[in-house]
Amino acid sequence: MKKLLIVAIALVFASCNQTKVAYIDIEVLMKDYEATKALEISLKAKQEVMAKELDSIGAPFQLKVQQYYEAAQKMTPQKRAEAEQALQQEQQFLQSKQQQASQILQQENQEQSEILTKKVDSLVGVYAKTKGYNLIFGTSGKGTVMYGDESLNITVEVLDILNADFSKE
Repeated sequence: MKKLLIVAIALVFASCNQTKVAYIDIEVLMKDYEATKALEISLKAKQEVMAKELDSIGAPFQLKVQQYYEAAQKMTPQKRAEAEQALQQEQQFLQSKQQQASQILQQENQEQSEILTKKVDSLVGVYAKTKGYNLIFGTSGKGTVMYGDESLNITVEVLDILNADFSKE
């Protein structure tokens, strides 16, 4: 009987403890996070470099295609078939290079995004412990959290900490 009373009292006290909850708008956080902006700039610069490299090997190919069309009528059927096959192989090579460049950029974007996500998650964990939060929700726009009192929205505060941390790097 005493044990049952002690358990009941413990449950009453446990239910009296308030759970401290907040939420973060992930879209806003990632859009305004300086590290995300830096990543986008870096990837765009790499994309431009790769595009220039592809253009430098694509321009001679375009010239060859133009020369082929100018000379095609004067070629024998065998020479025309050989030229077309050579152009087709070169076109496949160029397409392969474009695909490879795209995959490299996608992979780097994914890897860097994962690093940023882990950093944000880690900082939010530390922030939650420091501020005494029991639970912090991540929302995307208004999708996951159907309603949240603005006083529970800690997006700007966490974003300021992330950006301050990023500016130290």
